[in-house]
Amino acid sequence: MENNEHRHQVIEAHRSCVVDLRCLRCGQVVPYGEDAYLCPVCGTGTGPSDAGILDVRYDYELAARALFDDGRLRSDRDDIFRYLPLLPVEEPRTDLRAGWTPLVEAPRLAAALGVGSLYLKDETRNPSRALKDRATAVGVNRALAQGRTDICCASAGNAAISLAAFAANAGLRAHAFVPHDASEIRLEWLDALGADVIRSEGDYDQAYDEAEAMRAAGWYSRNCAFNPFLVEGKKTCGLEITEQLDWRVPDVVISPVGDACTLSGIGKGFRDLQRMGRIDRLPRLVGVQAAGEPAMLNLYLEQQGRPPVAEPGDTAAASIDVAHPRNARRLLNELEASDGELLAVEDAEMRSAQSRLARIGGTIAELASASTLAALHHLSERESLAAARVVLVVTGGRTDEPITNDEPNTKGNER
Repeated sequence: MENNEHRHQVIEAHRSCVVDLRCLRCGQVVPYGEDAYLCPVCGTGTGPSDAGILDVRYDYELAARALFDDGRLRSDRDDIFRYLPLLPVEEPRTDLRAGWTPLVEAPRLAAALGVGSLYLKDETRNPSRALKDRATAVGVNRALAQGRTDICCASAGNAAISLAAFAANAGLRAHAFVPHDASEIRLEWLDALGADVIRSEGDYDQAYDEAEAMRAAGWYSRNCAFNPFLVEGKKTCGLEITEQLDWRVPDVVISPVGDACTLSGIGKGFRDLQRMGRIDRLPRLVGVQAAGEPAMLNLYLEQQGRPPVAEPGDTAAASIDVAHPRNARRLLNELEASDGELLAVEDAEMRSAQSRLARIGGTIAELASASTLAALHHLSERESLAAARVVLVVTGGRTDEPITNDEPNTKGNER
């Protein structure tokens, strides 16, 4: 009896099971604390895609005991904090709830593509209609715990809108650094949410540098690639997918890739479950880039000793229009661990997939999110997926232009 009581006390005393952080570039171990950001040895490295990104590490044995009781999840929360022992947050303080979004089966889309079973992880159900809310929830909670009053990020739209929404709810001042060509519609969202918008004269990369400079002024940074704690929020998408599939691992998970935070975070979620003994294999991760901005794909090809694809051009998929993916090293590690890969699709393919997701899948996705269905089409032409369980991560649903209905009227024909 005494042993059981002691075990319960140990679990309660370690609601967050963080141990330390380790640099993905040089291996330096950094103590867990408020000031952890980039590796103190590597810093920003030789360029934006070479920074000393830190990875949060946990006591997985303790986390497993804290999370599960006789194989069942202890928490009945309906947000990302149902997995609190695997997050760098001691006590959730926000009222907006990110996560626990639906995993929707799409049998008509599966039949049309010859896929065994197809699921849409519908992140449009988050408070600001995007997966970004998972990272924001962690960042805002950490900012509140540290007594910060201002929080900032660089964003083409979705991350900034997410930050503005959570900051408004929590009583923080949100500062959004946006590229010069930011969508006017998304700027209107930011204005409606009361954010302070700083429009850069340059692109997303310049806006990112400008946001980073404000950390010295005491603003908390919600920049997911450099802040090591925010990707931990994104990994809950992978945890949820597995739980919603009754702890069965999907065969393939496809997600858009810009700064490389989302898919690498999802991959970490699956590896966390494997470390705790909840799953015995990893799904194959497939990242999708716009052919007009294949920066991450070129880094992936370079790692494999293969020539790069064509030079960057233009893309309307703003959410993945990133010339220097700052979390590249993390994603390359996750792709290697999962035997995954990266693909590029044209804007025209994304528009067609966007229409098909709406007309056959019943889901309104932004252009970047529709890239996942376009990529699945490529995979289905290349290999048999007749026995595969595939998940498409619909990262956002905020559209800036009408969806083109270029699909034939197939109502009643694809079942």
